Amino acid sequence: MPTSGGTPQEILRGASPVWDPSGKHLYYATQERMGGTRIQSVVFNESNGRILGAPRSLGVMTGVLGDLAISLNGRELVVTERQESLNLTRLPLATGGGAPAGSEEQLNPGEVRDHYPSFSPDGRRIAFGDNRLRNEEVWILDLATRHRNRLRLPQADLGVNIPFWSPDGRQLSVTRFQPDGSGSLWIAAVDGSTAEQVVAPKPGLRGAPFSPDGRDLLYIYNKDGFLQLFRMDVASRQEHQLTFSASDKYDPIWSPDGQWYVYSSNQGGYVQIWRSATAGGEEQRLTTGNDRIRHVSFSPDGRWIYLQPNHLNIYRMPAGGGPFQQVTKFPEAGLFLEEPKLSPDGRWLAYCHNNGGSSLWLLELGTRPQTAP
Repeated sequence: MPTSGGTPQEILRGASPVWDPSGKHLYYATQERMGGTRIQSVVFNESNGRILGAPRSLGVMTGVLGDLAISLNGRELVVTERQESLNLTRLPLATGGGAPAGSEEQLNPGEVRDHYPSFSPDGRRIAFGDNRLRNEEVWILDLATRHRNRLRLPQADLGVNIPFWSPDGRQLSVTRFQPDGSGSLWIAAVDGSTAEQVVAPKPGLRGAPFSPDGRDLLYIYNKDGFLQLFRMDVASRQEHQLTFSASDKYDPIWSPDGQWYVYSSNQGGYVQIWRSATAGGEEQRLTTGNDRIRHVSFSPDGRWIYLQPNHLNIYRMPAGGGPFQQVTKFPEAGLFLEEPKLSPDGRWLAYCHNNGGSSLWLLELGTRPQTAP
């Protein structure tokens, strides 16, 4: 895009772009489908903003590389290599759910990035997103045997994540990610016997839970510039828009009695917790402050909402709003937790816990000049 303004124009697919000192070469990273990272460069024509010739590969390396930076003489390239994981973990809770009852337990080890754990209605299995086979896929973990099964879906090249169980435990709603960045909503049988797209691809679509009676699904997508909340009747496929305010909504859930939608919203400038009555009415703000609060979960009796400010320790508050009570007490230096979810019996918290870090690498570039053909 010209610095004077105008319409952005795509020039290539990649990440962590950096100019060399001359401004004639652009270096960037691309992730390989079978693992590893390719560092590439292209010749850039500053007069018209176009790429000249085909990309040149500097090398393919194992690991996930990014954050490229180039020296002033153009001969050295610094990159970071991510050596971290986001692992599915669970924590036992004391009676009443207000404090831990023991140590946390890692359920899915390895250098993977897990997301969106979801307990089955009987609490015996957890569905979650995982990238161990490169693309994001949904796996189902049996907590007794520790056996994992992958959810089988057509069009295997599409990434899939954000699973939610139907109340009878036979189906999962999942979000599938399209090449253009949009998302579609699918319902799939846990045993792999059926899979059906129920909401066609829409910008920013992210799926959400079944209603307590299994008749409706919640989800969000971008409409008129904001992520709004929608509800779909599963049988008729009829969609109804639920929110209209000029703000983005995230991670909606139902209250256990089906009387409320609870979600995060950036209305007012900070991401806080809001709710709306399923029968209709105004959006109500439940929390205040300048924290980022997302990924809420109800206690089984509906009295408490579990929440997570700033990816750190997990708290809870009364379902109608009120003072926070701290549930986990991890040291917060280096702590990163993601997407906590309470089990149906209230005895466990499942979440994805960050482990590891990254290293810094210096790459010496060849002196052979790169020119356009």
